[in-house]
Amino acid sequence: MKNILLILIITALTAAGCEESASSFSYERQIVVTGLIEAGRTVDTLKLVYTGEVDKPFSPSAYAITNAVVRIVGTDVAFSDSLVHDPANPGRYYSTDPSKVILPTKSYRLEVQTPDGKTVSAFTTVPDTFSMVYSSLKDKDTVRYDIKNDVNIFAWSPSRLHGTYLPTVWSTDVDAALIPKSFRRDTIDTPKPDKLGYRVGLPKEQTYTELPWIFLSYFGTTKIDVYAVDENYASFLNQFVAGQGGELREIRYNIQGGIGVFGARTKAAGGITVYLKP
Repeated sequence: MKNILLILIITALTAAGCEESASSFSYERQIVVTGLIEAGRTVDTLKLVYTGEVDKPFSPSAYAITNAVVRIVGTDVAFSDSLVHDPANPGRYYSTDPSKVILPTKSYRLEVQTPDGKTVSAFTTVPDTFSMVYSSLKDKDTVRYDIKNDVNIFAWSPSRLHGTYLPTVWSTDVDAALIPKSFRRDTIDTPKPDKLGYRVGLPKEQTYTELPWIFLSYFGTTKIDVYAVDENYASFLNQFVAGQGGELREIRYNIQGGIGVFGARTKAAGGITVYLKP
């Protein structure tokens, strides 16, 4: 999910920049933040990069911010964690203290100071805990993959302090990208596997979803989880999806002194794991 978030941000920025020719405006470098903190876990990844010029190739590693001072501070809970830069993954910052666990329903502020003296801040509140309460697929079952079957239904108890729910489907197999689907447009020579399936844009109050079999696109071990995501991330997703192919320059970010997304999520207890067979 973290990689998907970074791709979404970069895609949005690229699309916005392409609305005008490179000669029609002056380039102003900005700091891009991409990060989701998760209830019950330490801060795994927060990415910092600079924007690139529209008429030049963009590489996240080339534009990575590598010597920033990055802190996560609780605003209604005693919490302070200084994140460490990962030299093997330029621009990534993460927690090295296993005791610094993010708590549900609590609020946190991101504080960044870059090597050139720029400051960035952002604020988020973590959604409350919740649980899966029904699934038409049974956990740890072996299931025959059949796109002609009925849809799969999943339901969960309500969370609080969230912006939307994000059901996710993903394969836990290491070689998942090599596993072809058996759809008619696929061939042995050119399989079209999907690495990840998402359902986004659910109404805030909706506590169920119906996933067609096409979302369960792998043979092998498949995991179905539901996340409650905060208003920051939900707002960005809604703006990005609505703006595809149109105007993205007015997208609203929750970052002070930069652009991007700093959000929070909570995973529902009781996720489903099934083994799919042809």
